[in-house]
Amino acid sequence: MRLLRNKLADFASARAALVDLAGPFAPADMGLECEEVQPASMPGVIRRLLAHREHMTVVLSEHFGAPVDVHVQHHVHDGNFYARQIILTPGGSNRTVLVGIVRMNFRYMGDDVRDEIVARRRPLGEILIAHDVLRWIEPLWFVRFPPVSPLLALFDLAPKEPTFGRLATIYCNGEPAIELLEAVLNV
Repeated sequence: MRLLRNKLADFASARAALVDLAGPFAPADMGLECEEVQPASMPGVIRRLLAHREHMTVVLSEHFGAPVDVHVQHHVHDGNFYARQIILTPGGSNRTVLVGIVRMNFRYMGDDVRDEIVARRRPLGEILIAHDVLRWIEPLWFVRFPPVSPLLALFDLAPKEPTFGRLATIYCNGEPAIELLEAVLNV
Protein backbone atom coordinates (compact mmCIF):
# COMPACT_ATOMS: atom_id res chain seq x y z
CA MET A 1 0.00 0.00 0.00
CA ARG A 2 1.39 3.35 -0.97
CA LEU A 3 0.84 5.84 1.85
CA LEU A 4 1.91 9.04 0.16
CA ARG A 5 -0.09 9.72 -2.96
CA ASN A 6 -0.07 13.49 -3.09
CA LYS A 7 0.58 16.31 -0.67
CA LEU A 8 -2.63 17.54 0.95
CA ALA A 9 -1.86 21.06 -0.23
CA ASP A 10 -2.00 19.81 -3.85
CA PHE A 11 -5.72 19.04 -3.60
CA ALA A 12 -8.37 21.53 -4.66
CA SER A 13 -10.79 20.66 -1.85
CA ALA A 14 -10.83 19.43 1.72
CA ARG A 15 -12.92 16.42 0.70
CA ALA A 16 -10.39 15.27 -1.91
CA ALA A 17 -7.55 15.71 0.58
CA LEU A 18 -9.50 13.81 3.24
CA VAL A 19 -10.16 10.87 0.91
CA ASP A 20 -6.43 10.66 0.14
CA LEU A 21 -5.37 10.96 3.78
CA ALA A 22 -7.90 8.39 5.01
CA GLY A 23 -7.04 5.95 2.21
CA PRO A 24 -5.17 3.40 4.37
CA PHE A 25 -8.10 3.19 6.80
CA ALA A 26 -11.26 3.72 4.74
CA PRO A 27 -12.62 1.90 1.70
CA ALA A 28 -12.39 4.03 -1.45
CA ASP A 29 -16.19 4.04 -1.84
CA MET A 30 -16.90 5.02 1.78
CA GLY A 31 -18.23 8.47 0.91
CA LEU A 32 -16.17 10.63 3.26
CA GLU A 33 -18.11 13.87 3.25
CA CYS A 34 -17.20 17.14 4.89
CA GLU A 35 -18.11 20.77 4.46
CA GLU A 36 -15.39 23.40 4.29
CA VAL A 37 -16.01 26.16 6.86
CA GLN A 38 -14.32 29.31 8.08
CA PRO A 39 -13.22 29.48 11.73
CA ALA A 40 -15.69 32.30 12.37
CA SER A 41 -18.58 29.87 11.76
CA MET A 42 -17.38 27.40 14.42
CA PRO A 43 -18.64 27.51 18.02
CA GLY A 44 -16.27 29.56 20.25
CA VAL A 45 -14.61 26.74 22.21
CA ILE A 46 -14.20 24.63 19.07
CA ARG A 47 -12.67 27.60 17.24
CA ARG A 48 -10.17 28.12 20.08
CA LEU A 49 -9.21 24.44 19.92
CA LEU A 50 -8.76 24.32 16.13
CA ALA A 51 -7.94 27.75 14.68
CA HIS A 52 -4.29 28.10 15.70
CA ARG A 53 -0.80 26.96 14.69
CA GLU A 54 0.03 24.99 17.83
CA HIS A 55 0.15 21.26 18.50
CA MET A 56 -3.23 19.88 19.49
CA THR A 57 -1.63 17.98 22.35
CA VAL A 58 -0.55 21.30 23.90
CA VAL A 59 -3.87 23.06 23.26
CA LEU A 60 -5.94 20.14 24.56
CA SER A 61 -3.72 19.68 27.62
CA GLU A 62 -4.18 23.36 28.49
CA HIS A 63 -7.93 23.19 27.86
CA PHE A 64 -8.46 20.11 30.05
CA GLY A 65 -5.77 20.89 32.62
CA ALA A 66 -4.18 17.47 32.12
CA PRO A 67 -1.88 15.82 29.59
CA VAL A 68 -3.59 13.91 26.80
CA ASP A 69 -3.04 10.24 26.05
CA VAL A 70 -2.82 8.83 22.54
CA HIS A 71 -4.61 5.62 21.55
CA VAL A 72 -3.53 4.31 18.15
CA GLN A 73 -6.41 2.34 16.67
CA HIS A 74 -4.70 1.34 13.42
CA HIS A 75 -1.35 2.01 11.82
CA VAL A 76 0.47 1.28 8.57
CA HIS A 77 4.24 1.49 8.09
CA ASP A 78 5.82 1.36 4.63
CA GLY A 79 9.50 2.35 4.49
CA ASN A 80 9.82 6.06 5.33
CA PHE A 81 6.05 6.48 5.40
CA TYR A 82 3.83 5.85 8.39
CA ALA A 83 0.15 6.52 8.97
CA ARG A 84 -2.04 6.05 11.98
CA GLN A 85 -5.63 6.49 13.08
CA ILE A 86 -5.73 7.92 16.60
CA ILE A 87 -7.92 8.95 19.49
CA LEU A 88 -6.80 11.41 22.20
CA THR A 89 -8.21 11.31 25.72
CA PRO A 90 -7.43 13.66 28.63
CA GLY A 91 -5.57 12.51 31.74
CA GLY A 92 -6.17 8.76 31.67
CA SER A 93 -9.91 9.06 31.09
CA ASN A 94 -11.93 7.20 28.45
CA ARG A 95 -13.43 10.45 27.12
CA THR A 96 -12.60 10.88 23.42
CA VAL A 97 -11.78 14.54 22.77
CA LEU A 98 -10.01 14.22 19.44
CA VAL A 99 -9.94 11.76 16.58
CA GLY A 100 -7.36 11.98 13.87
CA ILE A 101 -5.55 10.51 10.95
CA VAL A 102 -1.85 11.28 10.70
CA ARG A 103 0.48 10.56 7.79
CA MET A 104 4.24 11.04 8.22
CA ASN A 105 7.35 11.02 6.08
CA PHE A 106 10.20 9.90 8.33
CA ARG A 107 12.77 11.12 5.81
CA TYR A 108 12.41 14.54 7.48
CA MET A 109 12.88 13.31 11.07
CA GLY A 110 15.69 11.76 13.05
CA ASP A 111 15.75 8.05 13.84
CA ASP A 112 15.11 8.74 17.53
CA VAL A 113 11.94 10.71 16.69
CA ARG A 114 10.80 7.99 14.26
CA ASP A 115 11.39 5.24 16.81
CA GLU A 116 9.38 7.03 19.48
CA ILE A 117 6.49 7.73 17.10
CA VAL A 118 6.38 4.10 15.96
CA ALA A 119 6.36 2.97 19.61
CA ARG A 120 2.86 4.56 19.85
CA ARG A 121 3.14 5.52 23.54
CA ARG A 122 3.12 9.34 23.38
CA PRO A 123 1.19 11.91 21.32
CA LEU A 124 3.00 13.19 18.25
CA GLY A 125 3.21 16.84 19.37
CA GLU A 126 4.69 15.81 22.70
CA ILE A 127 7.39 13.81 20.90
CA LEU A 128 8.30 16.61 18.48
CA ILE A 129 8.51 19.12 21.33
CA ALA A 130 10.59 16.79 23.52
CA HIS A 131 13.08 16.25 20.68
CA ASP A 132 13.17 19.98 19.92
CA VAL A 133 12.26 19.43 16.26
CA LEU A 134 11.99 22.79 14.50
CA ARG A 135 8.37 22.82 13.32
CA TRP A 136 5.44 24.92 12.27
CA ILE A 137 1.84 23.98 11.58
CA GLU A 138 -0.01 25.17 8.50
CA PRO A 139 -3.81 24.65 8.66
CA LEU A 140 -5.10 24.05 5.13
CA TRP A 141 -8.85 23.64 5.66
CA PHE A 142 -11.34 23.77 8.49
CA VAL A 143 -14.23 21.33 8.09
CA ARG A 144 -17.54 20.26 9.57
CA PHE A 145 -18.72 16.64 9.58
CA PRO A 146 -22.41 15.77 9.95
CA PRO A 147 -23.38 13.77 13.07
CA VAL A 148 -23.84 10.66 10.93
CA SER A 149 -20.46 10.60 9.24
CA PRO A 150 -18.61 7.67 7.65
CA LEU A 151 -15.38 9.26 8.85
CA LEU A 152 -16.50 9.32 12.49
CA ALA A 153 -17.82 5.76 12.07
CA LEU A 154 -14.19 4.72 11.44
CA PHE A 155 -13.66 5.62 15.12
CA ASP A 156 -16.91 3.93 16.25
CA LEU A 157 -18.41 7.35 17.00
CA ALA A 158 -21.86 8.75 16.27
CA PRO A 159 -22.05 12.18 17.96
CA LYS A 160 -25.38 13.98 18.17
CA GLU A 161 -23.94 17.28 16.93
CA PRO A 162 -21.78 18.18 13.93
CA THR A 163 -18.06 17.68 14.51
CA PHE A 164 -15.44 20.23 13.45
CA GLY A 165 -11.88 19.57 12.42
CA ARG A 166 -8.89 20.77 10.50
CA LEU A 167 -6.63 19.38 7.82
CA ALA A 168 -3.07 20.61 8.24
CA THR A 169 0.56 20.10 7.36
CA ILE A 170 3.31 20.11 9.97
CA TYR A 171 6.66 21.22 8.63
CA CYS A 172 9.63 19.69 10.43
CA ASN A 173 12.97 21.40 9.86
CA GLY A 174 11.39 23.26 6.93
CA GLU A 175 10.00 20.16 5.18
CA PRO A 176 6.35 19.00 4.89
CA ALA A 177 6.86 15.95 7.09
CA ILE A 178 3.40 15.38 8.60
CA GLU A 179 -0.12 15.70 7.25
CA LEU A 180 -3.15 15.25 9.41
CA LEU A 181 -6.81 15.50 10.14
CA GLU A 182 -7.76 16.49 13.69
CA ALA A 183 -11.42 16.58 14.74
CA VAL A 184 -12.49 17.63 18.23
CA LEU A 185 -15.39 16.17 20.22
CA ASN A 186 -16.84 16.31 23.72
CA VAL A 187 -15.22 19.59 24.64
